[in-house]
This record gives sequence, C-alpha cells and structure tokens, in this order.
Amino acid sequence: MPTDAAVMQWLAQFAQVSESREVLDQLVTVVDDEITAALPMFTDPTLRRDLDASTRSNWKGFLAVATHDVVDVRPAPEIYDLARTLARRGFELPVLLAVYRIGQRSAWQFITETRIAGIADAELRSAVLMQLWPRLANWLDTMVEALILTFADERDQWQRGARARRTETVRTILAGQAVDVDAATTALSYPLRQQHTAFVVWVDEHAADADVQRLLDATPVAVSAALGGDRPLTISSGARTMWCWSATTGPSKPLSDKDIAALPEFVHTAAGTCHRGVDGFRRSHAEALAAQTVAHRRGANAIRYADVELACLAAGIAGDDGMSTLVRRELGRLAAADDGAARLRDTLRLYLEHAGDARAVGEILNLHPNTVRYRIRQAEQLLGHSVDHRRVYLELALHIVSAFGAV
Repeated sequence: MPTDAAVMQWLAQFAQVSESREVLDQLVTVVDDEITAALPMFTDPTLRRDLDASTRSNWKGFLAVATHDVVDVRPAPEIYDLARTLARRGFELPVLLAVYRIGQRSAWQFITETRIAGIADAELRSAVLMQLWPRLANWLDTMVEALILTFADERDQWQRGARARRTETVRTILAGQAVDVDAATTALSYPLRQQHTAFVVWVDEHAADADVQRLLDATPVAVSAALGGDRPLTISSGARTMWCWSATTGPSKPLSDKDIAALPEFVHTAAGTCHRGVDGFRRSHAEALAAQTVAHRRGANAIRYADVELACLAAGIAGDDGMSTLVRRELGRLAAADDGAARLRDTLRLYLEHAGDARAVGEILNLHPNTVRYRIRQAEQLLGHSVDHRRVYLELALHIVSAFGAV
C-alpha cells in the first residue's frame, strides 16, 4: 500500500512537470479546442484569446494547490476577464458553466492519459486518482461559484447602463435587423447616416494589465483621427479588445503606414473600408473582423482589409456581404440585371480569360472580332475605366456574378 508521502511526492513532481511551457501549451490547446468544438462562439479570435488566457491561469492556479488538502482560491484577473467578456457579449450564464464543465472533463482526460496512465504501480495509481480528482473538482467548483457572482454583477451593470443600450443597438445593426436610424443614432450618439470605417483595436498579452484600459481608451481616438473622423463609437468586445467605428461625411482617409507606425507598443488594429449608412456600418465591421483574423494568423501589427480583400474572399472569411461589396464596387452599372449588361459581362469575362484575344472570344460566341471589341468598349463606358484597371478584382467580380448571379 503506497504511503501518503509517496502520493504527495508524485503530486509534487506532477505539478512541477505540468508547469513547463510545453505541457501548459499542450493542455490549453487540447482543452480549448474541445470547448470551441462544443461552443462555436469561441471561434471568434477575441473570445478564443480570453478563453486561452483563462484556461492557462486556471491550470497554473490548480497546480499551485495540487498538493494541498485545503484550497484558498484566488482567481487570477484573466479568469475573471472571461466571465466579464461573456457577460458583455450578451451570453447567458449556461455558456460560462458549459466552459467549466467541458474544461473539467477535458483536463481530467488529459491528466489521466498523459500522466496517471504512466504510473506502473497500480496501487499508487489508484491512490493518486483518489487524491487528485477531488482536488481538481474542488478547485473548479470554487472557481465557478466565484465567477457566477462576477458574471451576474457584470451583466447587471452592463444591462443597466448606457453601454448596454449602445451594445444592444450595435448588436441589432450587426445582426441585419431593421432599426429606426434616428432612434439608433440617438442611442449611440453616433451619426449613422454618414459614412463609416470600422476597425478593431486590441492589446496583446505583453502589455501590463494596468495599461490595458488606458490603451483601449486612447488608441481608437487616434485611429479615428487618422481616418479623418471625430471621436469614434467604441464597444468592448473582450478583456483587451475594442470594436470601433469612425464616421465621416465623405470617404475616409486611408490608414497610412505612418499612422500604423505611431500605434503604441503592444497595440494592434485591423481596419475595414469606408461604406455609407447602416448597411455600410455593418459591411465595414465584417471587413475589419476579417482583417483581424489575418492579423492574428500573421502576427501582424496592423492589417487593412483593402490590402487583403482577395485573400479574405478566397479563405471564406470576408463575411456574408464580402462578395456583393466587391461586385458592386468593381462592376458598378455593369452589374445590372438586364440582358444587355449580362451579355457585356459574359463577353468581358471571356475577353479577360483569353488575354484580350477578340478573335478567340469571337469564335466561342460566334461573333465577329469587331463586335467583341465594340462590346468591350461598351463595358468600359459602364465601368468608367479601362478593363485593365484593377484587372484581378474586375475578373473576380465577373466570375462571382457568372457563378451566383446578382449578389
């Protein structure tokens, strides 16, 4: 029969090994992948980052008390941050509870498969299980009790204040629901009838917690000014992330390399393009989120959607309106639904595919080459520029309409 000292020695060694960066990264990935598979909202980069930080802090906290019978639980800030983020995003308490239920199951499976299964002595293995499981369960149960209060307090404050009204109005617009523009403008204190450039600002984990809110307050104002707008509309979307919109009476200024270089250390931004009205408010935000996804994948300091639009469309992350935005912008009047415009589009698409060979296109369409050339000139009149201008974008727009019809 193994002694208590042998069990405590194994637990101490387990805690020491499990604190290594390699094991810690592996567990966080395994646990959070399983949570994300069950709760798809965590595919959102901001929510996933908060989830990763919370799981990492939970694991470190548990390891610190793994050899103690009595646990004094003091959640790290990152653990509270996830509960607050879920409350601010409008999720219900069962989502938070599910995170811990799935996380507990996944973490225990990870422990048993990677560590406990390697104990050769069956009696020691059984004794370790008898000690470790209650410690893990007690840690997580205590954590959940503390976080339920945090979640409820944050939810109450959020729902009572002006932030709740702003957040709900923004959420309604982003969901594509009909809104009274004047009433929404009043609720947001933001001019929805103007043109909008959406952008996301986030502070990475290298910044001190004490600096995060200051950076999230100041950076959106600076970015909006660089775009030519006044004070932006901002909505917190995570512990270290802000969704932002800058309104301008005309097209916004492009976010320059100089503007990007002026960002504070540890601060990142991803910007959409400029669109008008409520629909534009929504379209630009979808573009900013797509650009943020690219920034996360590349580890980039800043990304402009205009620079990665084609890649976002190809990757399927440009949002529901990504294709229609490109088609509307690139084709203009040539996107009309009438037969004449359709005939010009088909001719132009083939013309571009065959490197401007009017004779080859004529053979395909059973037309004289001069007729093909005439149609190309008509298309250019509708486009307002040569077919060689932004040719890649133009050709993609033509293929989209050919495949999907009017979008």
